[in-house]
Amino acid sequence: MAALLDGWETETAHRALLRSTFVMFKPDAVVGRRVEPALAFLAGHGFEPLGALTVRVDARVCRELWRYQINAAPLAVIRAVDMILESGPPCLFVALRDTRGPERTGTTAAERLAELKGSSKNRSVDGGSLRGALGCELMCLNFLHAPDDPADLIREVGVLLPRRRAQALSLLAADVSPLGVAEPAALAAELYATHPAHALTRPVPSGASTHHELPGDTSRRPADPRSLLARVERLAGDADGLPLWDRIVIAAELVEGLPSEGRPLIGPPPGTRLSHPRAVHPAGPPATASADH
Repeated sequence: MAALLDGWETETAHRALLRSTFVMFKPDAVVGRRVEPALAFLAGHGFEPLGALTVRVDARVCRELWRYQINAAPLAVIRAVDMILESGPPCLFVALRDTRGPERTGTTAAERLAELKGSSKNRSVDGGSLRGALGCELMCLNFLHAPDDPADLIREVGVLLPRRRAQALSLLAADVSPLGVAEPAALAAELYATHPAHALTRPVPSGASTHHELPGDTSRRPADPRSLLARVERLAGDADGLPLWDRIVIAAELVEGLPSEGRPLIGPPPGTRLSHPRAVHPAGPPATASADH
């Protein structure tokens, strides 16, 4: 990624890294039909699509993408996330231009979108966040990912699209066009056509049996991490005979609210991501981004 950027003119690089960012819609956004509402929300906040790509995110890519935070996650949470990412639908990578620009916002496109997307853990403080608008109710079913800053953007494009890095960077540097604006919705429609919708709510057990009611009952969640992981593994392995997305919802409910098992290697810097519990509100308005930010 660094070698690719070294060959770019400064103005082009700034357009890609300071004025642009991306959002990656996860499989739950596809089966939950959240892509178009999210795009409409983003457009209302000044983010216009530049184009889109589909991308497969498996367990290995997941580990690398969240390399600096995943060390703190309980294994049961990691396994539940694996179930979502490997459920069938690919993720949808959408390049975005912040049409308001750093001159007006005082920050980069990536940082502004990171704040706007909201936290999947602290939903009560999100207010008018993107995830709040999409009805995010469970930590693991949070619909989307976006980089926190331009440095994250560079690294994550390389992780997500190792054979299409130049193509992704070119999208980020492109001008807004009718074709680019329409592409994400068109790709989403193709994904919708091949992946049935799901309400992303827990299944209703048939008859009087509670056999399928217990796996996601957090009041009976095992205190032992190994037992909890085993229960999620059972759901991943189809031991209960339920449809895949029913099992995913149960697993997401089962791991909801689990505390971290340590501190992430790298967290958000003070003064940003104000919905994050460790964030510190800035003393004054942000400075205008300079050319060498």
